Amino acid sequence: MNITNTTKEGRLEFFSALYESARMSSAEIREALDRRMNQYKGSTEIDGSDEAAATVRNITYELIESQISSDIPMPKTDASSYSETRSRNAENVERLLRSLRDKLPFEQMNDIDERYTYIYGGSIWYAEWDNSEEHLGEVGTVRVHCISPRDFIPQPGIYNITDMEYCFLRFTTTRGEVMRKYGVKDEDIDKLDCEYEYRTGSEEGDTVAVIICFYRDPDGEVGRFIYSGEVTLSDLPRYYMRKGEICPICGSDSGCACGAKRRIGEITRERIMRDIILPSGDTIPAFAFAEGADGAVIPKRTTIPYYTPKRFPIVIRKNTSGENTLFGQSDCDYIRPEQQAINKVESRILKKLLRAAVTPIVPEDATVTTNNSVFGQVIKLKPGESVAQYGKVDTTPDISQDIAEAERLYDHAKRVIGISDAYQGIDQAAHESGVARQLRISQASGRLESKRKMKHTAYAELDRIIFTLYLAFADEPRRLSYKDAYGRVHSQEFNRYDFLEYDPKLNEYFYDDDYLFSVDLNGGSEYQREALWQRNLENLKAGTLGNPENPITLLRYWQSQERAHYPHARENVEYFLAEVEQAKRGGVAYGEDGYELQRLR
Repeated sequence: MNITNTTKEGRLEFFSALYESARMSSAEIREALDRRMNQYKGSTEIDGSDEAAATVRNITYELIESQISSDIPMPKTDASSYSETRSRNAENVERLLRSLRDKLPFEQMNDIDERYTYIYGGSIWYAEWDNSEEHLGEVGTVRVHCISPRDFIPQPGIYNITDMEYCFLRFTTTRGEVMRKYGVKDEDIDKLDCEYEYRTGSEEGDTVAVIICFYRDPDGEVGRFIYSGEVTLSDLPRYYMRKGEICPICGSDSGCACGAKRRIGEITRERIMRDIILPSGDTIPAFAFAEGADGAVIPKRTTIPYYTPKRFPIVIRKNTSGENTLFGQSDCDYIRPEQQAINKVESRILKKLLRAAVTPIVPEDATVTTNNSVFGQVIKLKPGESVAQYGKVDTTPDISQDIAEAERLYDHAKRVIGISDAYQGIDQAAHESGVARQLRISQASGRLESKRKMKHTAYAELDRIIFTLYLAFADEPRRLSYKDAYGRVHSQEFNRYDFLEYDPKLNEYFYDDDYLFSVDLNGGSEYQREALWQRNLENLKAGTLGNPENPITLLRYWQSQERAHYPHARENVEYFLAEVEQAKRGGVAYGEDGYELQRLR
C-alpha cells in the first residue's frame, strides 16, 4: 500500500479517511452483526412487521449455549522435516505454548470466543508483543486478545486476512491508559476521540476510542499506525523491525568514527556479544577474523539478521465456512425463521390465555358481595332461589395445537444446527444402555465436527503467530518446565538462537521457522473424559501397563488418569511414588513393565 503524504499530519489524515471508507463499506456487515446479537438477547422484533412479539421463547440463546465448550485446544508442534535438532526445537516450542495456555487467561477468552463465534459467525484473535513486562530478567511477553467482530474493520472486498493490504481494530480504553501508554500531552487530551464522559466527585474521566491499522508497505513489510481522534498515538512503518539509534552515514548501531549525529532508524542485524553454541554442537563465534591489506589479522564482530514476521498478528476463527464471507456462517441466521415463527406462536398463546376467563351467569336480582379475599367474590342466594338458576360461560381456549406447533418449530431449529436431545443431556430414552446412549451422542456431535475443526485451525494459526513473536523479540532464554511420563518435573529453555541455521550458498545465518502447528486432540477435554478414564482402567485390568499388583504399574495408571483430569488423581500419584521409593529402599527392583526383577537383599 502506497502512502504518498509522509508528513505526520498527512499520514493521520490518510489513515482516518481510509478507516471511514472501510467502515462505510462494512456498514451492511455491522448491521447483520447487530441483528444477530439482538436475536441472541431475545429481541421482540418481527421481520416485516411494525408490531413486536408479545413474548419471546429464546430458542436461539438455548441452542447456542448448548454448544458452548470449555475445551481449550492444547498445542502440538512438529518439524516439517525431521532432524534431531528440529525435533527438539519443536518440543520446546510446544512447551512454550503450553506454558502460555496456563499463564494467559485463556479460560475467560475461550468463553467469550465461543459465544462470538456462534452468534456472529466468527471471532477475532489479536496477539501483540508487550515489551513493558519484565520478570526474573526476562523482558517482554505476548499479550493475546479476543475481540468482537464488530470491532474489526476489514479491507472491503477481501475475505482472507492473509490477502489484505490493510485492516483496522477498534479498542475502547480509558483516557488515563492512553496517556500512560502513548505519552499523550495535556494539550492534546481534548483532541482524542472520547466516547463517554463521567464525573465522580472532583475527578473527571472518559473512555477513548483507539484505532489500530495494520498495513503492508510496497516491500510487503507489516506497518502499524495507531490514532484516536486527531492525535497520532504510534506510527511504526515497519512494525516488526527493531528500532534504535544508528549512524546516518555508515548505518552502525554501535560506536563509529563518522562523527555524525545519530538518529532513530531500523536495526536489521544483531551483533553477537558472546559465542553461541547451537543445539547441533556448532558454534557461532562472537568474532570472525579476516586478513587486512597489510596481512594483519583483523577481528570483526559477528552479526546475524534479526527475525522479521511477515503476517498480520490477527487470526479469524470461523464458525462454518461460507462463500465470499470474511466470517463464517452464523447460527442465528439459520434458525432465525424458526425463532420468528415461535415468537408469533407464543405471542398467540399468551393473547389467548390473557383473554380466557370463566364468566358467571346470575339472575338480575342476585346479590354479589366482594368481601371474600380468597375467592374474590361470593354470590348469596335469596330465599327460594336455586343453584340451578346460576351458570357460567367458559371461554378457556384450546392451545394444544399452538404448543405442538411451537415444539415442532423448536425441533426443526435443533435439526438445522445438528443438536439432539441426547447432545443437550435431556434425552428421555431410559431403556437404552449407557454405551448406546454414548454412541448416539457421539453421532449427534459428529455434525458439529466442522465447527471444532475451525476452532482447531484458529488456535493453530494463533500459536504460529505467538511463536514468530518470540522468535523476533525474545532476547533472553525463557525458562520452561514440563513433566515426563513418570511425573518427574524437568527444566528446559526456549532460546531463539536454537533456531539459527547456516546457508552455505549465501554464507549467511537465518532463522528456521518452518514448523507445523496443530492441536493435541488428547491434550484437553476433546474426547469424553469418562471414556478415557474407563479405557485407562481397562488397560490396567488387561495388564498392558504391567503387573496390576505392583506399585509401579499402579503409578503408571494414576499418571494416565491425572493426564485425563481424573478427580484426586494427583494424590494417588504421590502415594504410589512413595510406595515405589519405599520398595527400592526395601531392596526390591522392578522392571519397566512393572514386574519384579529381583530382590537386592
